[in-house]
Amino acid sequence: MVVEQAAVTRRSRVRDATVAEIKATARTLLVAEGPEALTLRAIARAMGMTAPALYRYFDSHEALVGAVCMDVLDEITVTLERARDTVGTDDPVGRLMAACRGFRDWSLAHPREFQLVFASAGERPPVEHEGVGEDLSFGAVFLAIFVEIWQAQPFAVPDDTELPDRLVQQLRRFSWYAGGVLPLGALAAYLSGWVRLYGGVTIEVFGHLGFALDDPEPMFEAMLADMRRQLSTPPTG
Repeated sequence: MVVEQAAVTRRSRVRDATVAEIKATARTLLVAEGPEALTLRAIARAMGMTAPALYRYFDSHEALVGAVCMDVLDEITVTLERARDTVGTDDPVGRLMAACRGFRDWSLAHPREFQLVFASAGERPPVEHEGVGEDLSFGAVFLAIFVEIWQAQPFAVPDDTELPDRLVQQLRRFSWYAGGVLPLGALAAYLSGWVRLYGGVTIEVFGHLGFALDDPEPMFEAMLADMRRQLSTPPTG
């Protein structure tokens, strides 16, 4: 029995090591050549394997790419948490600003990974990450900071009656999905902030600001300053 268990453990370790090598090889190809290089044939060739042999470790090409995406998301999450924690909990708005800078810094340093995870959603299967979709699992870092900000000092947000009905309906669904912690107006602010951050970083990563700016960082910092003002403005009345 002990010998059998040892053999199973050894096989498991070998399998885990091979899976890790496959994902590392895929990421190396991704960085060198872009998402279009992530074919089973190319990955297998780089590893000295046959493409069909990869099916012993991943059910499909989509599953392999999804596993790489999950690893990247985990890396981003750790990066954001580390950036957030460079600022004390007594300054939740500052923690959000630090996380935003961390996201931009990581994205500019990893444009191929950014492209795979954030700019190719229509070309790959959605990644399930610890029971939730990738967007929420990743955005949960920012959402948690928004909760910190709101609990420390509520900021000015529109009343539900001031929001379009179609938006309110969607925000109510999202509120349930996100834990029901924030009022709808604060959720709208969270989503608006994410759109601004993601949009600005995406444009910069792909070099689409070169027509106007040699250095987009000052504009990024101006955007953060505007977000800080909005999140520091107390409710009226």
